[in-house]
Amino acid sequence: MEGGKKELNTYYYLPNVPYVMFFANDQIPAYRGFSFHGTYWHNNFGQPMSHGCINMKTEEAGLLYNWADPNLGSKGSGRTTHYNPGTQVVIYGVAPRN
Repeated sequence: MEGGKKELNTYYYLPNVPYVMFFANDQIPAYRGFSFHGTYWHNNFGQPMSHGCINMKTEEAGLLYNWADPNLGSKGSGRTTHYNPGTQVVIYGVAPRN
């Protein structure tokens, strides 16, 4: 994962982020790039630590990734389709603000 801007001091580069599942809906457009994913660079869960993603312990992200649809079969990545729509995941609560 890579994003932000060097001139704004918001640039980040995190190679090999595990178990990434991007999400979008009527309120979150796909171009925002939000996702669930495993996190190897911190252990400070429950605190704002990202640019909008939901950071998870890698082993827990793996459980969600392997449980949720769409079924990717032997492919390492894919997108939902009309015939393979994916699993609805509901997020409750509000992120804490400092």
